[in-house]
Amino acid sequence: MYSKQNLEAIEKAISELQSGRRVTSVWYGDTRIQYASVDLQDLLNFRNRIKAGLEDPEKTNKRQVIFTTSKGIQ
Repeated sequence: MYSKQNLEAIEKAISELQSGRRVTSVWYGDTRIQYASVDLQDLLNFRNRIKAGLEDPEKTNKRQVIFTTSKGIQ
């Protein structure tokens, strides 16, 4: 779902915000997340989501499907 480039982009945005530059959007792939007013906590939360997705990609998209069948005969 996420890549190392996504993590690098969000970390750059966090660094720029902490150094006084205002960042209003972050790109990953062809998707852009735009913040009306940049909030450091939002960026940190988003970074944590990206890190979690990179550590265990199955964790973010995990699904379990259980099938039961019956011929109707008992």
